[in-house]
Amino acid sequence: MLLIFNTIGQAQSYLSYGLAFNGHEAVAEKRTAFEIATEKPLCFSGTIRLEFDLNFVSYNHIYFGYILRIINDNQNIDLIYDQKTSLFRVISGQHFFNISFSCDAWKLYNEWNRVSITMDLEKKQISLAVNNKSVGSSTFSFKGNCFKFLYGANDDERFHTRDIPPMRIKDIRIFQDEQLNCHWPLEEVADTLCYDDVRQEPAKVKNGVWLKPGHQYWKTIGSFQMNGNAVVAFDQRNEQLLLTGIDSIVTYDLRQQQHARTAKAAGQENILIGCQSIYDTLSNQLYNVYIDQKKVAVYSPEHPQWTTTFPDTILTEFWHANKFISPVDTALYIVGGYGQLKYKNVVQRWQPRTGKWELLSAGGNFFPPRYLAGLGLNASGDTAFILGGYGSMTGDQMLDPRGYYDLFAFDVRSRTFRKRFSLDSVYGSFTFANSLIIDAKRRQYYGLVFSKDSFNSRLQLIQGSLDRPVYKLTATTIPYSFYDVQSFADLYYAPGVGKLIAVTLLYDDQELRQRKTNVNVYTIDFPPLDLGPVEEKTSGSKELLSKWLIFILLFFVLAIGALWWRFRKVVLQKGRETDVANKVEKVEGESEAELPQTVTAPLAEAPYSEELTTPENEPSEVPEALRSCIRLFGPFQAFNSEGEELTGLFTPLMKELLLLILIYTVRTGQGITADELNEILWNGKSAKDAKNNRSVNLAKLKSILEKIGNCMVNKKSVYWQFQYTEDNFYLDYERFVSLTRRKAAIDRPFIAELLKVVETGAFLAKTEYDWLDDIKAEVSNAVIDLSLGYLNEDTQVGEDPEFVIRVTNAVFLFDRLNEEALEYKCKSLIQLKRYSLANNTYEKFVKDYRDIYGDEFYKSFNDVIR
Repeated sequence: MLLIFNTIGQAQSYLSYGLAFNGHEAVAEKRTAFEIATEKPLCFSGTIRLEFDLNFVSYNHIYFGYILRIINDNQNIDLIYDQKTSLFRVISGQHFFNISFSCDAWKLYNEWNRVSITMDLEKKQISLAVNNKSVGSSTFSFKGNCFKFLYGANDDERFHTRDIPPMRIKDIRIFQDEQLNCHWPLEEVADTLCYDDVRQEPAKVKNGVWLKPGHQYWKTIGSFQMNGNAVVAFDQRNEQLLLTGIDSIVTYDLRQQQHARTAKAAGQENILIGCQSIYDTLSNQLYNVYIDQKKVAVYSPEHPQWTTTFPDTILTEFWHANKFISPVDTALYIVGGYGQLKYKNVVQRWQPRTGKWELLSAGGNFFPPRYLAGLGLNASGDTAFILGGYGSMTGDQMLDPRGYYDLFAFDVRSRTFRKRFSLDSVYGSFTFANSLIIDAKRRQYYGLVFSKDSFNSRLQLIQGSLDRPVYKLTATTIPYSFYDVQSFADLYYAPGVGKLIAVTLLYDDQELRQRKTNVNVYTIDFPPLDLGPVEEKTSGSKELLSKWLIFILLFFVLAIGALWWRFRKVVLQKGRETDVANKVEKVEGESEAELPQTVTAPLAEAPYSEELTTPENEPSEVPEALRSCIRLFGPFQAFNSEGEELTGLFTPLMKELLLLILIYTVRTGQGITADELNEILWNGKSAKDAKNNRSVNLAKLKSILEKIGNCMVNKKSVYWQFQYTEDNFYLDYERFVSLTRRKAAIDRPFIAELLKVVETGAFLAKTEYDWLDDIKAEVSNAVIDLSLGYLNEDTQVGEDPEFVIRVTNAVFLFDRLNEEALEYKCKSLIQLKRYSLANNTYEKFVKDYRDIYGDEFYKSFNDVIR
């Protein structure tokens, strides 16, 4: 497992680590230097090969300068870039070597290029290769065998320079006679001194810009207000963000160091509520789209004036609809939306050339009505991917609204929807910002997700596959004030500068003419990276030593743990045998007297495997004395390994703290952050007070869990997680989640396993928290859907009425007014000739129906059992 995780980490970081150099765009004292062996030169013999990866930073004006300066005694060997001829040249002193090369412009700015310089001390020769291709060689008289290697700017007395191009380097390696001698990966995040992985040779960094943090942390590049209901669009061709208000357009040019300029936009006197904006790169025009009126206001940069404006109108019926422009027919498409208590799944099209607006008839798989979904277009522009959202199957907000986690593909040519899959696991309930970024080369998507149930929400970047229902959350979060129709968020990608751009809009509650929009703009380098623990590297030797110590310690812990487990198992077995012998002896010594019965708390079930147990794959039994247990179905309960109930140890705050960490861990596989705990449990307190409260209560919680045994809360990266020993601990909620996410047939064995979990009662009965409502609904929906799905589809259900009654009773635990369950239960009771019980079941249902709805149930007993 360690090897697998290490390999994955290396594959990911290959694209996203290294050192960037401040060049001519920065003042002289802020330019970057990377110096190897300045204190003590490195000495070699035989053949030396220096390798490193190089690329240039896009969209700068001056690229001339020194990439590398090798100092051999008092002479220099320089690799420079000549911007005038677009050639890389090798020089020494006042002489050019007969070595130069050019590099494909796209590859130079968008990929890493391996540069290899070989110095043969015996043959007195220098040769150069780029991307494993030789580009020239020349003789050179070396003065000794010791060298310094200076990248970018340097302060050497003899060879001082500040002329450097805006470049990036990584993976510097030095080979001596084909043996790796030194390696500086440059994976650091903040160091000014780093060490090679082989000999721990130090290297100095001055004014360094480490690449890795830029791929992990969102950076705020703009925060301001605009007049009116501002809208946002992105010109991907020119990589400009366009924010439109009623009196101006603010343009962020991502290529020009994110500078902004404001241009007056005549003619746009009003932007209606619910308007959306999109930039058409095919015609180089900006559109403000008014879906309800089926009209579009057009703005061209060449003629800075809008074609039309609109008077005030009623609220839109298409809040948070998705949109895209397809190059297949150059038309604008609108999908879904929400308004007037109705979710939409209609597809609308507007033709810029004719001005025609039409409602399309879409075929294929049924696309449930929704809003707050994410949409992205593939490279050819003929397929739109739509992921997630919130809505209902009927479109009516009052009829079972729910979150969607399915991925649909809409084919522009055939006008059909095709459902590709639903996400296997859900990191809590979430909805999407308006756009997805489609990475066609890697068959991946990126989007922003957030919880719609909180005003103080946060946007989280999600990365998933277009072909499989797998995804992960990555990078840091972004604050997002979500107030439903008063908020908007979107995500864009600028490939030239290699950045994702996130924009949030929040409209205030003032009168329409005085309304202002709060705008926040963020960027992160692409591709984004997961947050890892930030480690302080004080020396290469310490880092290497710490790695070995971790592996050695892990080995000894596992070995001691295995010996302890074996020893305890033998002792417990002998203890049980002694107890049995004593009891037998006691029984034999008593005449006809009964032994007193001992009442104990229910013990946990045996741990389960990924497949339903059969006689062939049944898991080995774990001694009952070793099982601890926490139950969430029915009232919250906790037991230690002796079956003693410890629920009373939990104060209300302790209970909620545990449930937050436990449920978030099981649902997401990740856990919950300290900020999220503070927001839920200590909202309104200062950061310092919240932290103190959290620390104190976590310490108390850990003490309680130690008494339960075989479980704990622990912090991993930025997440608090609930962890337990699988063979010695039972958690019914984890068993439930595993069952409901399993891709298995919904047959009797499956339902029987499900009933073992849920028959103890409704999920966290008598426990009420605001954050828990959606989770309870999710559990209830899963139980009801699976149970009724089994009853509706299994043709042999009628052959076992007793089992049917068990299934319906489970449904009633989560929905006591479920009419389908009533019919199945009453019919099964009639089949068993339990007529009075059937009638009592019906009468109770009618009474509950009357109490809740204030009306009489519309079906008679005869109608129910017919």
